[in-house]
Amino acid sequence: SSGINAEYGELCARMILKSFKDRNSVLRKQATVRPDILNILKDARKCVLCDRSYLYSWLECVHFVDAKAVLKLSNKAGKIPIRACLCSYECFYSENHNYFAVSYPS
Repeated sequence: SSGINAEYGELCARMILKSFKDRNSVLRKQATVRPDILNILKDARKCVLCDRSYLYSWLECVHFVDAKAVLKLSNKAGKIPIRACLCSYECFYSENHNYFAVSYPS
């Protein structure tokens, strides 16, 4: 039951965050008088692929970059993993990206 509530909470948060992009949104106007809501939503992040906002549920990924080029190193450092978060499996399964899902042991 708590998993279902968390899922609905995430969906509601994403809907509210999406509505904030519209300056005339009723939800945006109402949130200005509800600092408790703004306090919760301030932790939102954006998906690196689609730029949609999410709050608590994301897919932890990495992509690899050339350390020498990014960090301006003089030696041959190779590739290093950089953390990235995707908002959904829909983004993860989309084409034309180089993100790899990270799995943590339970």
